Amino acid sequence: MRHASHPNPKEKAPAVLSGWHPEDVKAAIRKKGITLTELSLRNGFSECYLRQALIRPLLDGEKIIARFLKTPAHEIWPDRYDADGTPNYAKWRQLQQARFASRRAA
Repeated sequence: MRHASHPNPKEKAPAVLSGWHPEDVKAAIRKKGITLTELSLRNGFSECYLRQALIRPLLDGEKIIARFLKTPAHEIWPDRYDADGTPNYAKWRQLQQARFASRRAA
């Protein structure tokens, strides 16, 4: 009998998104003395706009956060960009679909 703690070596590991964890992004913004909500409002968006960039691709939001943190967006969200920094949301969608499929199979 196979135990849950011993995964089947033939099973594919679930796709893993890389990059900064959303809480790390929020913490980095807070360390600079502002909240994500304030950053949204200062850039003319609703208070919840930039939160969306933490969970799904949102080019304008990613640019605002990256500029504020003085870190390239492709370093914060490497799954959403090519190596040269060009947005590639198709790559992100494929990873999301793979993660969803692996959860459904489990």
